Amino acid sequence: MATQGPQPLQQLLLLFLVSGVGTSSPAALGGRISPSVPSLGVRLSSPSGFRGSNSTVLSGKASPATALGGNASSPGAPREKTPSPTVQDLKEPPLQVPSGWSSPRIAGGPLSVLVGSPISLRLAPAPALGPPSPVVVWRRGTTVLAAGTLGSKAAPPSLAPDYRTRLRFDQATGGLDLEQAELADSGHYTAELIHAGRERELRNVTVYVYEPLPRLTVAPADPVTEEGTPELRLRCVGARPSQGQLSWSQGERPLEAGPGDGEGPARLRTDGIDLVITRPKRTDQANYTCRVQSPFGASEATAAVTVLYGPDPPVITVSSDRDASPARYVSMGSNVTLRCDAASRPPAELSWSLADPREAAVPAGPRLLLPGVGPAHAGAYACLAANPRTGLRRRGLLNLTVAAPPPGSPRCSIQASPGDRSLLLGCTWPGGVPGASVQWTGLPPDVPASPSPSSLFVSVPARPQLSGLTFTCLGRHLAATRSCSVTPKAPEEVLLKLKTEKSTSGEALVTLEATGCPPPARVAWAREGRPLAPGGGGRLKLSPDGHRLLLGNFSLEHDVGNYSVLCSGALGAGGNRITLTGPILGPGAIAGIVLGSLLALSLLAALLVLLGCCACRLWGNNMKKPLIFLPATFTPEKKTRSVTSVGAPQSSPSGFAMEPSPTWACPVLVPSQVTAASPKGVHRTVRSATQV
Repeated sequence: MATQGPQPLQQLLLLFLVSGVGTSSPAALGGRISPSVPSLGVRLSSPSGFRGSNSTVLSGKASPATALGGNASSPGAPREKTPSPTVQDLKEPPLQVPSGWSSPRIAGGPLSVLVGSPISLRLAPAPALGPPSPVVVWRRGTTVLAAGTLGSKAAPPSLAPDYRTRLRFDQATGGLDLEQAELADSGHYTAELIHAGRERELRNVTVYVYEPLPRLTVAPADPVTEEGTPELRLRCVGARPSQGQLSWSQGERPLEAGPGDGEGPARLRTDGIDLVITRPKRTDQANYTCRVQSPFGASEATAAVTVLYGPDPPVITVSSDRDASPARYVSMGSNVTLRCDAASRPPAELSWSLADPREAAVPAGPRLLLPGVGPAHAGAYACLAANPRTGLRRRGLLNLTVAAPPPGSPRCSIQASPGDRSLLLGCTWPGGVPGASVQWTGLPPDVPASPSPSSLFVSVPARPQLSGLTFTCLGRHLAATRSCSVTPKAPEEVLLKLKTEKSTSGEALVTLEATGCPPPARVAWAREGRPLAPGGGGRLKLSPDGHRLLLGNFSLEHDVGNYSVLCSGALGAGGNRITLTGPILGPGAIAGIVLGSLLALSLLAALLVLLGCCACRLWGNNMKKPLIFLPATFTPEKKTRSVTSVGAPQSSPSGFAMEPSPTWACPVLVPSQVTAASPKGVHRTVRSATQV
């Protein structure tokens, strides 16, 4: 039998809910819904004529498009203000159902409406109206909006006083209509379905109310700032939290507030509708766009940010048409180009200078050409960079090195110190641009081997083990590396060589040369045991190294005798001697003497024949006349005393061949043998010779 109105129990329950007690947790009512009872959905609809769908079945999930935050208010809004959905609402789960209650089975998303549009919330499917009739209670948050029993003959529903002018409860379907939506109407709505003797069922939905999209602008429109300023603030003019979600992007990249760069808060952060760029950098120059996004579309505005900076310290690079590494040096005579670069916005104004206040600046520009460089081009060059917008000026320097190696190779020398206690190794390599450095290698560990510019002398203690060792001097220059070497040796077998020649004036020249006396040994000459002191314009002269003794205008009266040489140094000593006893004839002289002797013999034979003939004639006459003996004396020996017959030259008894003397030489005197002690203590035969 159908009821004519709500049962007394239902009326009491409805009064209980509307009076405010029903705002308590539904779990306090107890009970459990049978699994056979189908769960009900909430049908939400928005009137046609607005952007978006006419009806949406909501699941209670948060909308992907959220408001900027803050509380919205409008004239005539209810006393209880419901904040507009914020970014945090996106992360909140749907309305939780206490344990023992049925979980909502609602598909779709939240409902989005514009300000002034109606909000229509429907239960789908509609609850059954069979007896007893169910009770539906609608809440927004914790505020009860409406409560009533379903059925055409049920008592009128109870409505919240602040919403009576805009609120309507449908007793046939349990739906709720809210006219002229306000910003405060955004929030979570819950429908509670109560059946007598059964557990309650909950359905919820989220409603977002948006203002129409605005026309946005960014202020300032085209901002210009300098690198390193405290901050740059961009404002999205026209944006409000109730219009949708505000976002910023740099170019095509969305901006998100980061944790900072170690110097404080994040350099790029949002402050309400402002974007704050702290300590702008040159990389921050870009187009910045603010965008407001809602379910009804999007609106955006863009501003180009210019960040002035610089100039940075100029960097000078050098190139050469001859050199592979012109940064180290350029070859003399090459064509050199200097280029200056300085990062700056706007581009810096560049000019050149020789970094000398007395020199005038050369023409401005990024390049400077130096054709055919020479030593005068070496030195410091400066590039001056100026930014007319920032007013900053910077200077960059380059030291240009022009190189030409010294001529030839290093020259090595070796000599003994006074007292022959050490060897003095010398190395020089003068000249070059810039000067070269020299350094000895192979020295004993206790001798320093540091390099020195151009010239270096090193003292090495004399030891017998140094004989035969090679020391190398390494010369280093920017454009070349060369070396020289010396090998000190102890005197071994000292020999003397004899050489004769005729000067242009017809004088006899005799040269004695000592061999087997390597550096650093010194050569000392003596005659008849007395040291010779050549030079001073006399007839005796020494070669620069002392190894050759020249006897000019050789004289039998002054120059014959015993000559000796001593080779001594830090590594040992040795010597030899030779005796000059007479002239030494050459082939011309011998031929002349032989020819003269033959001619003398012919003349002598002819004279004897003539004398014989004369004697015979006289003898015949005497036979005819009386013999008369005249007192006359004749000595043939005296006629031949000035003529000496000399045969072919013979080898000297010492075993050395006698060198021929010119035709002007005097007769040969037979050489003699002399023995001398060699440096090793073994007696040997020493050549003995004579020469005019």
